[in-house]
Amino acid sequence: MKTKMRLSRFYLIGFCLCCLGLSSCLNLKPKVDDVKLFALGPIETESVSAAKGPAIYISRPDLPAYLDGKRLQFRKDNGEIGELKNARWAEPLEEGVARALAEYLLASGEQQVSGFYPWPMRSRDGLELRVHFYKLGALASGEIRMVANWELRDSKQILKAGKYQSEGITWVLGQAESQVEGLNRALAQLALEVSASL
Repeated sequence: MKTKMRLSRFYLIGFCLCCLGLSSCLNLKPKVDDVKLFALGPIETESVSAAKGPAIYISRPDLPAYLDGKRLQFRKDNGEIGELKNARWAEPLEEGVARALAEYLLASGEQQVSGFYPWPMRSRDGLELRVHFYKLGALASGEIRMVANWELRDSKQILKAGKYQSEGITWVLGQAESQVEGLNRALAQLALEVSASL
């Protein structure tokens, strides 16, 4: 009987020590999330009802594969891809680029926009903008680099085409805000070039 009581005390003490050890593993204080989320495009875009040009649908942009994911990145001189700590895109980059292009086309006051990726193209009466980005991003040297071929198509053929290359747009290494601002400037210039072609 005494042996059973000793064993039960031993098990009880062991159980209490295990519970105490496990409770020390729990962190009851919430951890602050330092990640900032960023989106491309202008903060405010007014819909311009007097736009004269044909309605444009922005197709899914072709982006370099290394831009998959939500981390803000930059490219080093040796080709290595670096990431900005605590900075993420608020949406998939291809969706953000399509939306930003649509907003910058609207902001030009010359174009109507019928939709953009990932929304489906509902009408074949307007034009479709396709953009293939060869380069899109920031360099460790402080330059924003964007090189893209674009084409405007109707349902049958290419009507207009061009090549855009950013020049003189910079950012501050390590500052996500300045990278987003630089990419926005380049996308706005691309939208103006497309709009001016019509």
